[in-house]
Amino acid sequence: MKTNELIVHLAKSAGPVSPLRSPWIRLAQWMACATALAAAAILAIGPRADLSSAITRPVFAVSLFALLLAAVLSAATAFVLSVPGMERSPLERALPIVAAVGWPAAWLIVMKLNAAGRGNVRIFHAACAIEIAVLAALSGWLLVAMLRRAAPLRPAWTAAIASLAAVTIAAAATQIICPIDAASHQLVGHVLVAAVVGLAGFMAARRPLGEWNKK
Repeated sequence: MKTNELIVHLAKSAGPVSPLRSPWIRLAQWMACATALAAAAILAIGPRADLSSAITRPVFAVSLFALLLAAVLSAATAFVLSVPGMERSPLERALPIVAAVGWPAAWLIVMKLNAAGRGNVRIFHAACAIEIAVLAALSGWLLVAMLRRAAPLRPAWTAAIASLAAVTIAAAATQIICPIDAASHQLVGHVLVAAVVGLAGFMAARRPLGEWNKK
């Protein structure tokens, strides 16, 4: 839909509305809620016993930082995409993806160097998968509900970036809980699980984010 067609469409369907706050305020609101959900899960399940020492290890710190950065950038980009004409460059969509790639890249480097993942480790753990899926579903549902109040012209892109925000913040919380630092477990039990959950989230979010454009 072109900008002039959008203006005509909105004018014809206009009714009493409450103006949306700026994307940055809504980003802060979502981050506060998503962080509260993640913190509640961490407190309920319990953080890993060696968290204070784990955070000093480069691979743990880099992967966690990449996840948190990707979550913030993804949510910010999703809110920008939901406002017609606010995106300044398509490159804005690449930033959260690049940040997210840093997560598996850190563990792949460790695996390549054979500095972790030695011995018999449990590659897949159901608890990690459940934590990622549940936290991503809750934070993702909230994010999509907020995005639907705007008018995303690119529902597929908006859904994809929103799904990335949800799974990365869920994976960050899970990494703080999970005591297994083996690269094989992180890549299969966390990264692969997050990819599957993210794809499911994208498929679920794409339709509701594009419904307003079909009216």
